[in-house]
Amino acid sequence: MTARVYGNFDQTQLDAQYSPSSLVGDIRPFLAGYAESSRLARHELAPLARRDLRFGPGPDDLLDVYGPSRPGTDRRPALFFVHGGYWQQLSKEDSAFPAPALVEAGAVYATPDYTLAPRAGLAEIVDQVRRAFAWLWRRAADHRIDPGRIVVAGSSAGAHLAAMLLATPWRKWGLPAAPVAGAVLFGGIYDLAPVRQTYVNDVVRIDDNEVRECSPLLLTGVRCPVVIAWGEHETDEFKRQSSAFAAHLRRRGCAVTAFEQPGRNHFDSPTELGLPSTRVHTETRRLLGLPST
Repeated sequence: MTARVYGNFDQTQLDAQYSPSSLVGDIRPFLAGYAESSRLARHELAPLARRDLRFGPGPDDLLDVYGPSRPGTDRRPALFFVHGGYWQQLSKEDSAFPAPALVEAGAVYATPDYTLAPRAGLAEIVDQVRRAFAWLWRRAADHRIDPGRIVVAGSSAGAHLAAMLLATPWRKWGLPAAPVAGAVLFGGIYDLAPVRQTYVNDVVRIDDNEVRECSPLLLTGVRCPVVIAWGEHETDEFKRQSSAFAAHLRRRGCAVTAFEQPGRNHFDSPTELGLPSTRVHTETRRLLGLPST
């Protein structure tokens, strides 16, 4: 009999459950799509882009902001989007693709870099993304952002990192207790315990303390409206994690909208942020306080 390593899964089964590419075959076209769509977005929004803004002293402490840069008194909502890649791939260069539609709708769009594993441990990455958010909140006026309307978002590992922003004791960071206005999360990981038992940990090296301190499903914190979405073509474990986190947030009193995206998979799910015809885009505009299309 093959030994079970987590729940009813043996090692091969668990690795497959936490390998989103197992349901799409070749992920390279999706990664190339992020890169090309983001290149086109940067070109389109070049007059409205402030790139490589430094939020800390480290080489990867960089943030891009897309939105009006000319002087003005109006303050806009902002979406702070954290990229995925299992904490070990991708960058802000692959994450500009939703910006044109959201900027046109009246939002500011910001996306940070973070140091990838194994050069950084998971707790370090979480704190780095916290620093990026805190920097943006403190400098909201410089970018015509309303600091009371910053919504965080992320896909896959980025959804995990965005969810950790909901579980941050922000007063210790010098911010108000609840600086996050809402969250939009795609195909996220909210309980690290099973991930620690998979091939992913060969690189990320999640330890016992990080399972306790960096699993959003085990933590409490900011209460705000949250949208949780996942693709129809996700593994059962990714779907379970999303449903479990939605239930966890509801028990804490958060207003949660959770749904499956028909026809989508783990990799094309977040592209709906930039598509005004989709439910994800509509729900994001609602959290940002923008009129629907």
